[in-house]
Amino acid sequence: MKIILADIDKMGKISTLVSLGVRVGAVGATVYGLNQVGAFGDVHQGKAALEKVKSMSLEDLVGKDIADQIPAVEMPEEITSTLSTVRNTTSDVSKNLPGYWNYGVESTFTAATNLPDTSKHYLVLAVEEAKKSMN
Repeated sequence: MKIILADIDKMGKISTLVSLGVRVGAVGATVYGLNQVGAFGDVHQGKAALEKVKSMSLEDLVGKDIADQIPAVEMPEEITSTLSTVRNTTSDVSKNLPGYWNYGVESTFTAATNLPDTSKHYLVLAVEEAKKSMN
């Protein structure tokens, strides 16, 4: 039994080591690729690198043979419509931020002004409910 547990423990350590190796390799490959594109230069080199990365295709990255074997991935309609809705909402908030801000400030001060009357109203309701429950 101890031998089996020791083997399981070793496998856990090996899988952790392999996982770490894959992550470090992915980070290293990303840094290497960005360096090859020229992303770590000055502003002009960074801009040129961004345009180069934007214009790259899958075939440019992995080669024609491998790119032909990878299936096309399309986004479902639910996700694209949701993203469109989020973009429109974000755009609306960005355009009308001062109006939303002013509305929030006005609502806050109105609520603070009406606080005594509002608390009295709810206190009366609570007292009435307490009287009903006692009867």
